[in-house]
Amino acid sequence: MAERELFWKADDQAARLNELMTLDPALKDMPLRRDVRSLGRLLGEVIKEQAGEATYDAEEKLRRLAISHRALVDQQEELYLDHPLEHELQGQAVRIVEAMTVAEAYQIVKAFGTFFELTNLAETNHRMRRRRATQLSPDAPVKPGSLLGTLIRMRDRGITAGQTLELLRQVEIMPVFTAHPTEVARRVVLFKRRRIARELAALDLLPLTGDGAAGRQEAIYTEITALWQTDEVRRRPQGVADEIRMGLDHYPGSLMAPLAGLYEEMAEDFRQAYGAELPDAAFP
Repeated sequence: MAERELFWKADDQAARLNELMTLDPALKDMPLRRDVRSLGRLLGEVIKEQAGEATYDAEEKLRRLAISHRALVDQQEELYLDHPLEHELQGQAVRIVEAMTVAEAYQIVKAFGTFFELTNLAETNHRMRRRRATQLSPDAPVKPGSLLGTLIRMRDRGITAGQTLELLRQVEIMPVFTAHPTEVARRVVLFKRRRIARELAALDLLPLTGDGAAGRQEAIYTEITALWQTDEVRRRPQGVADEIRMGLDHYPGSLMAPLAGLYEEMAEDFRQAYGAELPDAAFP
């Protein structure tokens, strides 16, 4: 098998670091575009390997038609429905789909569904990336809805540090886990998504060597292949024990791990707003 192109290789480490830290609108979304493009190309390789060239070609035709349709919408705005080209693009897509068997249509739906899953992972990773960039930049404006922004507004309106701390002690955060027996994503699929997300995040750790990029990329390719091979639909209904297990899965990563950082951030935001150094234990 031919050696796979390295989509995330960082030829210029300084330029890559600048992409991760910049607030420049022209540069800050470059990592997201690279992630989405690279994930899409890896998925394309998986489709060709797992479903065949015909499925890949059909998916690509539909994807290009969708892109052309979107470009037409952007150009015509609300008038695009009356544009003759809109009917032609729609007709081409309908003819492609109508010629498919049920099994072929299933593969196409799976291809687009998997791509959207991967895109969601890339966008989530990018939001965390941009949050770090904002935290590291001294020029970044304070977000009004953040805790720091709220504390600054309270300070500016004459609320003292002691009063603010007392108000904070009255705040209660209570996570609620709701049982959803019709939850689409299976537990095994969630684990695969998390592993892909971890590899995406690790690709931002610089310096990134060629071997490091290759290893992360191969790991992502392996997980995408496994994701493709995994049944989306459960073979049996969810039971109470299944719901409990699904709920407990959130504790290690989503609840317990962030707690220490939450109190550290609260202490730092309080210090920035009021100039007061407080131990973490002083917070509720």
